[in-house]
Amino acid sequence: MDFRPLQDAERRDLIQALRGNADKGISILMDRKTTRFTGTADDVPDEEVINAIRSVPCHY
Repeated sequence: MDFRPLQDAERRDLIQALRGNADKGISILMDRKTTRFTGTADDVPDEEVINAIRSVPCHY
């Protein structure tokens, strides 16, 4: 995995998205291929939620 420090604008956007998620339940979006932060959304389709859950490795 490549590590790249966040640029100032990326850092501000991500912090704002995390606060929105904690305060209002706003969804945080990420790119499926790179796992980079891509923005937020007030509503996410059910299929996107299911795909996100499926993408988490499970070691049980």
